[in-house]
Amino acid sequence: MPLIGWLNPTIRHSVQQGTLLRRIVDRIRNSLELKVVLQTAVDEIVDLLKLDGGLFFWYFPEHQRVQVVCERVRRQTSYMGHYSVEHLGSVAPFIQAGERVVSTGYRTTPSLLAKIGYWFTADRAFFPQTTVQFLDVDAVLLVPVQGLEDSIGFVACLSNQPRCWKAIEVDFMQSISQPLEIAIRQAQLYERTRKQAWREQLLNQITSETRQSFDLKKILSRSLAQLLDALAVDRCIVHLLSSAEIMVDGLEDGHPDRPVFCRDSLLEVCRESCVPSIDYFDSHGPIARWVMQTRQSVTISDIAQDDRITAGNGEYEQARIRSSLVIPVQTQDELHAVLYLNQCSHIRYWSKDDQKLAQAVADQLAISIQQVQLYTKTQKQAATSTAQAIHLAETLKNLKEMQAQVIQSEKMSSLGQIVAGLAHEINNPISFIYGNIPYIERYVKDLVRLLEGFQAEMPPLNQALQELVEEVELDFILQDLPLILDSMREGSNRIRDIVLSLRRFSRLDEAECKAIDVHECLESALSLLQNQLHPDIVVIRNYATLPYIECYPRLLNQVFMNLLINAIEALGQQTHPKIIKITTQSMADQLTGEPWVSVAIADNGCGISPTIHTKVFDPFFTTKPIGQGVGLGLAVCYQTIVGQHHGHLRFRSEPGQETEFIVEIPMMQLELGSDHLVYSQPPTPRASLSSTSIS
Repeated sequence: MPLIGWLNPTIRHSVQQGTLLRRIVDRIRNSLELKVVLQTAVDEIVDLLKLDGGLFFWYFPEHQRVQVVCERVRRQTSYMGHYSVEHLGSVAPFIQAGERVVSTGYRTTPSLLAKIGYWFTADRAFFPQTTVQFLDVDAVLLVPVQGLEDSIGFVACLSNQPRCWKAIEVDFMQSISQPLEIAIRQAQLYERTRKQAWREQLLNQITSETRQSFDLKKILSRSLAQLLDALAVDRCIVHLLSSAEIMVDGLEDGHPDRPVFCRDSLLEVCRESCVPSIDYFDSHGPIARWVMQTRQSVTISDIAQDDRITAGNGEYEQARIRSSLVIPVQTQDELHAVLYLNQCSHIRYWSKDDQKLAQAVADQLAISIQQVQLYTKTQKQAATSTAQAIHLAETLKNLKEMQAQVIQSEKMSSLGQIVAGLAHEINNPISFIYGNIPYIERYVKDLVRLLEGFQAEMPPLNQALQELVEEVELDFILQDLPLILDSMREGSNRIRDIVLSLRRFSRLDEAECKAIDVHECLESALSLLQNQLHPDIVVIRNYATLPYIECYPRLLNQVFMNLLINAIEALGQQTHPKIIKITTQSMADQLTGEPWVSVAIADNGCGISPTIHTKVFDPFFTTKPIGQGVGLGLAVCYQTIVGQHHGHLRFRSEPGQETEFIVEIPMMQLELGSDHLVYSQPPTPRASLSSTSIS
C-alpha cells in the first residue's frame, strides 16, 4: 500500500490539497494576461469542486457596484456585466466589508445529531450561522482576493442546490487566494507596463504629426481617430473655442476607415455603428458650460444619473449617449478646446488609465493648437514687423522646448514609477526567499544528521528500501543539496543587486539637489544596460579619485543612461573591436577656477557627420526613421547639464572615428543666500570605485 494510505484522513487531505494547490497555481501562472489568469482560476475551481458554476467579480467601493469579469456556469443564463451592490441581496454587507461568505442554502438548520455526524467524518461539513442570498443561487462560497487598488476581488463558488460545504473545501479556497493575489499583481504590473508603452506610442505619433505639419485639421483628425481606437469609444468630438477660422465645412479622411465630420469649430470621428451627431451638437450645453467655467474634467458613467443633464435632453437622446468623458484642452493661460469621448453601446465606468490617457492626449493637443496659432500669427505679421516675428519665432522655439520637456518628463516619470514599482515587487518575494535560505540550510543539515543517525542505528535495509535508496540516489542528493543552496544564495544576491541598481536609477525620492558619487551613478546605468552590452562590446573604465558632487541624482542618471545608449547604438554592426571608454577626472573651471568634474563617454563607432554637428542638441532632431525616435534624448541631456546644473555638454567626432561626449559640471551647486551667493560644502573626497579596468 502507498505511504499515503497509512496516514490519517486529515494528513491525507492535507497532502492531496497541497498537490492540487500546486497544480492549479502552476496553471494560473502560465499567463500574464489578467483575464486569462482569472478565467483559468475559475475553470480549475469549478472542475475540482464539481460546482454548478463559478464567478470572479470586482467590488468597487467608490461606486458601490460589482462587475463580473469571468464565469463558468452550467446553464444558458450569463452573470457577466455590472450590478449595483444592493442587487446582490443579503450578501451585500459581507461584500462591502470584504469578508468571506459560506452559505449552505438550507432554509432550516440541520439537527445537532446531523452536525455531530458530519463532524466525525473525514470531510466534515461547514455550517454558517446565517443563510444569505446571492443572485439566484441557493448555496454560495465567496472568498475575497486583494488586487486592484480601488477594488476588492471575490471568487464565487455556486451550487444550484443546497450544499453543506466541506471544511476542506473552505480551507482549500482560502489557501488558493494568496497565490491568486500574487498572480493578479503580476498580471496588473504587466498590463500597466504594456499600457504605458501603448500610451507613449500614441503620444509619439501625435508628436510626429505636430513636427511634420502645422495643418491643425489634419493633426486633430488623426489624433481623434487614434484615440478612438486606443480607448475603444464610440465617438470623439473636439470643440475649438478660439480657432474657428481654421475649421471648414466638409468631409475628409483623416484615418483609414475613419471619416471625419466638420462644422465650423467642431470636428467629429465616430464608429460606423454610430450616426454622426455634429449637426445637432450643443456647444453650450450644461456639461460644456460647466467645463468652460471650472476648467475641470467631467466623468459621467451613466448619463441618466447625472443631475446636470435633465430628462428629455434632445442632444443626448439623438446621439444615444450613455456615458461621457469630457476634458478641457488647455495650457496654463488659455482654454483652447473641449474634448468629448462618448460611449453609446453600453454604460461605461471610466478607469483611471482611461482618464490618464485622454488627459495626456488633451495636453498634447493643447500644445499643438498653441503652436499652430503662433505659427499662423507669425506668418501674418512677419511682413510688417521683423522684430516681432523674431520674438514670436523665439516663443515658438520655447514652446517646442517646453513640449520636449513635457514629453520627456512624462516618459521618465512613468519609467521611474514602473522601475520603482518593479523593484518593489521583486524585492518582496526575493527578500522572503533570501531570508529563508539560512533556515532551509539549517533544516537540511538537521535532516541529514537525523538520517545519518538512523543509518547508524538501523539494521541492514531490506531489499525494498535498498532499491529505493538506489533509485533516489541518496548519496548524490546529500552531496548536491549544499551546492543547490549555494546557487540559491548566489542567485538571490544577484537579484538583490539588480533591485538596488533599479532603485538607484529611479531615485524617485531624490528630486532635490544632494551630494552623490558619480561612479555609483555610472555603474548603476551600466548594470541596467547589461542586456544591451553584448559580449563583443568592451567597456574601459578610467576612473579618477573624485569627491562627492552636488547635483540632481535622478536627472544625472538619465543623462548617463541616454549617452550610454547612444554609444551602444553607434557601435551598431561594426566588425572591428567595439569599445566604450568612460573617463572621469577633476578639473578647474577656466573662468572662475572653481572645482569641477568631467565625465567623458567615448565610442569607436561610425562617428557623426560634420553637416549635422550644429543640430545634435536641437529638440526633435533625429537621424532615425519616424516612429523609432523623437529626437529628445540629447536635447534633454543638454537642458539638464547646462540649464539645471550650470555645466557644459560638448562632443568631439569625425566620420569613421571615435565619438566622445563630455559632461562637465561644478562639484558644488550655487545657492542664493540672503545677500550674496554661497557654496554648500561637499562631503570629504572618497576613493574611486575602480582604477582603469576592462569589463
